[in-house]
Formats: sequence, structure tokens, C-alpha cells
Amino acid sequence: MEIRTRFAPSPTGDLHIGGARTALFNYLFAKSMKGKFLLRIEDTDLKRSNSSLTEKIINDIKWLNIHWDEEVVFQRQNQNKHKQIIDYLLEKELAFRCFSEKENHTESNIEKIGSREPAFRSPWRDLGKNTQPNKQYVVRFKVPSDPSRINFTDKVRGDLSWDLNTIEDFVIARSDGSSTYNLAVVVDDHNMKISHVIRGEDHLTNTVKQLLVYQALDWVTPEFAHIPLIHNERGEKLSKRDGKSSLLDFKQEGFLPDAMLNYLARLGWSYKDEEFFNLNQAISWFTLDGIGKSPSRFDIKKLLNISKKHLVSKPADEIHALLLQYIKIYKDISLSGSILEKLRQYLPLVVERCTSLGEIFEASLFLFEADEVREKKVLALLDDNSREIISNFRCAIKSANFAWNSKLLNEFINTYCEESSLKFRDIGIPLRIALTGSTSSPSIVHIMEILGEHQTLDRLNINVD
Repeated sequence: MEIRTRFAPSPTGDLHIGGARTALFNYLFAKSMKGKFLLRIEDTDLKRSNSSLTEKIINDIKWLNIHWDEEVVFQRQNQNKHKQIIDYLLEKELAFRCFSEKENHTESNIEKIGSREPAFRSPWRDLGKNTQPNKQYVVRFKVPSDPSRINFTDKVRGDLSWDLNTIEDFVIARSDGSSTYNLAVVVDDHNMKISHVIRGEDHLTNTVKQLLVYQALDWVTPEFAHIPLIHNERGEKLSKRDGKSSLLDFKQEGFLPDAMLNYLARLGWSYKDEEFFNLNQAISWFTLDGIGKSPSRFDIKKLLNISKKHLVSKPADEIHALLLQYIKIYKDISLSGSILEKLRQYLPLVVERCTSLGEIFEASLFLFEADEVREKKVLALLDDNSREIISNFRCAIKSANFAWNSKLLNEFINTYCEESSLKFRDIGIPLRIALTGSTSSPSIVHIMEILGEHQTLDRLNINVD
């Protein structure tokens, strides 16, 4: 049997971290088994679906270096197939037209914590297929009363048994005739020959409903694997309220795709004690047995740690190219040839201090901006004594005659400090503030070399006097 998995997002919002992880797990499993990974856009809800969000989701998946096999399937294009199955279920009296005032009822009592009340059973379920009053209706699946339970084996959670009295006669076609999620998914997965459905555990109730549809149609069911949810630091389901929760948030922060992929893989899956790895390694190691049963917790510190490891492992030329691409896409800054050269020189000094392209950009801002430090609060840290030290130093170095490079600059500052009874930090910190607008930066003599003599003296003049 060919292993075929799929990721099937709805284009109703940005790709959530949980969705990105689901896509990744499906991809890793398929590739580890020499199978195929497919992409389906579930866009039958025309009121909520958005073509621009579809494009963003596709771009996000590409950004993660997850590549699908075969063409993207758009669910709306399969609506005729969905209707054929709905008509078949109606004909076989496995579904029925429901005219009940409860036609919008979709909630299973299994979702009501502690509820013992039987799930909704429509009064129209046993009135025959020819009952057609002249008013709107939905089509509901007739949940069987015998057997009263459904059993299945989940590849992550093991053997599961579900009480069908907790599952309502669920809607499979809306009043406008369009299919609902639980019908469309079954038909599409069957037609796409999906062998394994890997998704979040919040879909467990949907799985029970879909298994009932599979059984009614006498179709072979795929294997199911339900992944525990991702929680925030408080142990609650990760959501927009937690700040960064979509993949776009982390792209805009400048995290590298291989770092995000590495971290997402470790959210709920493990292989021995491996923490730092690339995509090919993840494919070779991945198994469904490696997925844990407990919720994983999103830990920004671990992400930053993994991100830094990926960043420093890359060649300088690659980081330079990635940074320029990041600035082009996410920052509205035009870089001249001279700034590009300064940036190239500066990168080796700053990479190991940063965890993302965004941090490198922030640490490099002083190269892009005007000589005048805009952050007046930082300049306020220069007291009268510091300003006097820098003014005297500027006069001394301006009149000195030596090649402007970090080695000789370091020697000059050390000599100047010794002659002036100063410690290096007495002049180093004020220099850093005046030249970079920050109290933290790499070696100040390297920065002075990169800025050059003319720009260094100009900045000292503008920001200190």
C-alpha cells in the first residue's frame, strides 16, 4: 500500500503554529515511508474562505521547505462529487432531510464537559425519504442506534471506544445544498486515496463522525493519528491571545525556516535525545511512535536556542543573502552599495550575539540610519563627564596619524586611556552610545573600522557636542 498523507487547511486565517506542525508531521511521515504528501485547500465555506489567505498559507508551507506531491486540490471543485454521495446516502436512508427548528444544532454532548444528556436525535430521521414539506431543510446523517459504540485504533492514542449516544445526527449538507466538513473530508480523502490522517486531537469527535460515514459507504478507512495540542506556558491551548501564534509572526521576526521546522518537529515528537537537526535527519528518524500523548508546551526560550544554533551554523555569505532578503520583504529600507559593504563586514561580529535575522537587523540599524542618534533616551545616558571624555578623545584621534583599522585603533585607545588615567570602559561605553545609539554592541574598535574615520568623527561630533 502506498502511504499517502495530506494537509488540509481552511483559508480562513493565517497558518497557526499547530497547523504548521500538522503539515510537517504529515510530510515527515509520508517521506519517511517513501510515500506522498498532498495539499488540499478546504474552501467550501465561501463566506469565510479567502483567496489571499490561501496564497499566504501555500507560501508559508513552501517557506518551511515542505513540498507536496501532485497538484493542490481545492475542495470547492469537488462539490459535485460531494452531492452525489449525499444523494446516495439519502437514497439508502442512511441520511435524511431535516426540517427541525434545531437544524442549526451541530454540537455533540461529548463536547459539553460532564454532560450526560443524550445527543440530538432529529424527529425527521425515521419519517421516510419522501417526506418533503415546502420549507428549507438540511441533510443529516442518521447516527445508528445499533451498535451503540464505535471502536477504532488511533496510531498515537491507542484503542479508543466512543459512545454513539454522544454524537448528534450531524449535518452533512447545509440548507443551500453545500456539503459540510465531515462529509466533504471523507469523500475527498477517499478520492485522494489518503492512507493516513494525521491531525490534532481536537478532531477526535470529527473522526468518529467520519468513521460512521466511511462505514455507511462501505469504504476502507484510513489510519488515524491524533496529535496532542500545543499549549502556552500556562498550560492552556496556544491562541492569538498569547501573542505570536501564527507562522507569519515568526517569519516577520526573522526566524529561519529550518530553525522553525526543527522546533516544530520537537513539539510533541522526539527521537532519542536529538534536539538540533535538519530536515533530512528528521525524515530519516520520524515515526508515529515518536509522538507523545501529552500536550506539548510552546517554549520561546527553546525556540531561540535552536534558532541561534541554526543561525551560527550557516556560512557568512548565506546569512548575508538571507538577511538582505529579509530586509527586502519585511523592512522598508533602501540599502546603498556602501551600506551593503559595511553590513557584510559587520555580520561576522554580530551573528553569534543574535538568535534571528530580526535581531541581526535590529543590531545593525545604526549602519542604516543617519549619523544623528534618534533615540534621545540613550544619549541621555551620556553625562557631562562622559561627553567631556569623548570630546577630548575626538580631538586626540582626529589629530593622530595612523591607518584606520581595528588593531591600531585598539592600540590608540589603550595608549590614550593610559595617558589620561582612564579605564577602557570609561571611553568604550560612551563611544558605543555615540556611534551605535546602544549600550550593547560588538567590539567598538571593529565598529569604528567599519564606519570609517570620517563617519566615526562625524557621529562623535553630532551626538556628543
